[in-house]
Amino acid sequence: MLTEEIIAHAAAQAEDLWVTDLVLGVGYTAVRFSPEHCGVCYTFREELGFSCGVLDHAGTYQGRPAIQLLDWAASNNLAQASVGWAAINALLNRGYPEGENIGDAVSCNSQDKVGMIGFFCPLAAKFSRLAKEFYIFEKRPAPGANVHNAAEMDELLPQCDIVVLSATSLVNHTAESILALCSNAREIIMVGASTPMAGPILRRYGVTMLAGTEICNGDLALRIVAQGGGGMDLGRAGRKTLLRLNDGSGNLA
Repeated sequence: MLTEEIIAHAAAQAEDLWVTDLVLGVGYTAVRFSPEHCGVCYTFREELGFSCGVLDHAGTYQGRPAIQLLDWAASNNLAQASVGWAAINALLNRGYPEGENIGDAVSCNSQDKVGMIGFFCPLAAKFSRLAKEFYIFEKRPAPGANVHNAAEMDELLPQCDIVVLSATSLVNHTAESILALCSNAREIIMVGASTPMAGPILRRYGVTMLAGTEICNGDLALRIVAQGGGGMDLGRAGRKTLLRLNDGSGNLA
């Protein structure tokens, strides 16, 4: 339901827009509908299989209505899903003021238990220093990182006061089940360049803060993606956005 709701939310803004560019890079995927509508999403390159091509009809997408790509966000083909979420972000991640640093925006004290799904270095450094307990869940951890496996989420996430969730969980369709486990969290922060600024929807699922990216220079973003760039590289083509969905004390903003 979460994915379908966000697709419907984005579809309301897709009228009279057509695909001008689509790049499925090894690090990120980018979709552009117009100079002002460009979005990106993480590419699950390790999960795309061994076929020569990962998208049918490659080379034919320019000129298609924008709305045709949105349903791909729900696809079990993770290449299609990345395209779909990049298309959603091209529509939704526009017009937000640049946000404060995410590390400064999230409060943490010595009694907090924190769960992090995906690894975000600046926040990890803060939480490992300040939190009572800090759990990292990551399929491909950095060398030396102390991580927990996905099977432990059922036990540990309901204990957490703060949860940081990678928006790639939307792409691989794990976000809704993960959010259901965060029953006692006062803060649930969705982060990363794949984050859709779909506040009215994600608020209903308990998310309290969105930390995403607005692409301001579509030409540069497409070039970075085509040349194998990652999230840090895309920072040169956009700006960080931070949207609080409650007032910081658990009440809706």
